[in-house]
Amino acid sequence: DDPSSDAQYARTSSTSWCNVHSCLQDPTFLSVRERISALTNVPWQNSEHLQLLQYATGQFYTEHHDQIAPRYSTWGPRLYTFFMYLSSPEEGGQTRFTKLNITVEPVKGSAILWPSVYSTDPFETDHRTYHEAVPVTKGVKFAANFWQHMFDFQGPLDRGCDNKNYLQKASLSNPTVPFSAYR
Repeated sequence: DDPSSDAQYARTSSTSWCNVHSCLQDPTFLSVRERISALTNVPWQNSEHLQLLQYATGQFYTEHHDQIAPRYSTWGPRLYTFFMYLSSPEEGGQTRFTKLNITVEPVKGSAILWPSVYSTDPFETDHRTYHEAVPVTKGVKFAANFWQHMFDFQGPLDRGCDNKNYLQKASLSNPTVPFSAYR
């Protein structure tokens, strides 16, 4: 059996969320959040918590699409993904856009911005942006996802909106490590 065909093997990386006070108030995080919002012209309140990723040797994420929001969700569809490379693995770890035949090398300090929906119809998924994380073959890849929605995401979350499709119970894997350690 090919384990990559099983849904449980779709993503093998480790994930943490910037959803604790020490991370949410970190000056580096606040600066990054503001810069991304200014670049996309989407208020930071429309974004999910920053997702921090670690891909060790052999780890990957199979082809997928980032627009997974229910059509009539309070926060609307994911408009953009801003993906940041926080390290450069020695080999592998590229981001491959499978429908566009574009592969991006993971270089520390670089980022990719792509739409999840069409600008002419933000409720229509842009299927061209299916992508995958190619396995790291040597070294470790650290990265971060910043997803932005059409409408306010943080407000409903603060008011207790049940958001099981997006939020994980665990926050940072090691809450004693500040966000700046991921730089």
